[in-house]
Amino acid sequence: MRPITQSDLALSTMWNFRKASSGRELVDQLLALGFTAAEFNYQVRAQWLEDIRRAVDAGEIKAASLHNVFPKTMDDRFDTDSMLLGYLDEGLRRQAVELSKRSIDWACRLGAGAVVFHPTEVPLAPEAFDVPLKKMIAEHQTHTDAYRALNARMRGLRQSEPYLSQTLRSLDELATYVTVHALPVKLGMENRAMCHQVPIYAEFDVIARRFDQSCVGLWLDTGHGIMMQEMGLQSLPLSDLARRNLVGMHIHDAKDGLDHYAPYTLDEPVLDPFLPYILKSPIKVLELSGRLSAQEITRGTQRFLERYNRFAAEKNFGAHD
Repeated sequence: MRPITQSDLALSTMWNFRKASSGRELVDQLLALGFTAAEFNYQVRAQWLEDIRRAVDAGEIKAASLHNVFPKTMDDRFDTDSMLLGYLDEGLRRQAVELSKRSIDWACRLGAGAVVFHPTEVPLAPEAFDVPLKKMIAEHQTHTDAYRALNARMRGLRQSEPYLSQTLRSLDELATYVTVHALPVKLGMENRAMCHQVPIYAEFDVIARRFDQSCVGLWLDTGHGIMMQEMGLQSLPLSDLARRNLVGMHIHDAKDGLDHYAPYTLDEPVLDPFLPYILKSPIKVLELSGRLSAQEITRGTQRFLERYNRFAAEKNFGAHD
C-alpha cells in the first residue's frame, strides 16, 4: 500500500466560499494551498458554475464530490438543515427529489464520484435541545441533573419515523434515476451534526439494509460522529453493513460540541478511532471551517498525512507479519 499525499485528499469549499467572489477565485484559493481536488459544497452559487466547469475541464482541479443541494438554493425549505428527502408533504418531497437530481446531473457533468446528502431530520427545534445540550457539553456539565433531564427528553422525542421512511422512498426514486441513466455516481447519506438530524449510526444501518452495495451508500463525517458521541446518541464501531457501504468521508477534528477543526490539531488525537474507516474510504475530503487560516490547514493536512501513513504502514505490516 503506497503512502498517500495531499493529491489524494480533497478540500471542501466550505473553507473558502465566503472568501471567494467568483468560481475562478474559489478554485484558485484551493490550488494555492496545494490541493488539486475539491468537494464543491452546497454554498456554491449558480453564477460560479461556468468558471468551475472550465477549471475542471482544463484539468486544473478535480471534483471529488458535490454536496447536495448543488448549486446553492435560495429556498430554505431545501437547505442543508431541512426535512429535504423526508418531507411528509408530498409536494415538498417531490421538489427535494428534483433538486437532488439536479445535483446528481452536475456531479456527472463535473466528473465527481459522489453526491453528499443531508437526508432529513426530526422536527425538534435546535434552540430547545441541540444548542443547550452542546453548551452544557462545552462547559463540562454533562454530569448535572439538568443535562441528564434534557438529554433524556430529547431522546424520547427524537423519533426518526415517519421521516426516515419518506427518505427511503425518495432514495428509491433517486436510485432509479441513477440506474436507468447509468450515471457513474454514488449517493452518500451523511451522519449529521445535530441531535434532531438523521441519520445517526443506527439509522445508517436502516439505509444500508435497503440499498446494500448499490448506488446509494453512506458518508461518514468524523466531526459529526464525535459530537453525537459526546451527546451519547452513538459510538463507534460502525456495523459491518455500514462499513462496506461507505462511499466517502468528511475528515476534521471536533471537541466540546464544535467541529471542523483541522485534523490532528487538538490536544487529543480524536481522529484515531476513525482511521480504519478513512483507510478504506474511496473519497477523502477535508471539511474545514472558514475560521481557519491557510497556515492552520496546511499544518493540519501534514499532520493528518503523517498519522494516516504511519497507521496504514502498521496495518499493512500486520497483514504480512
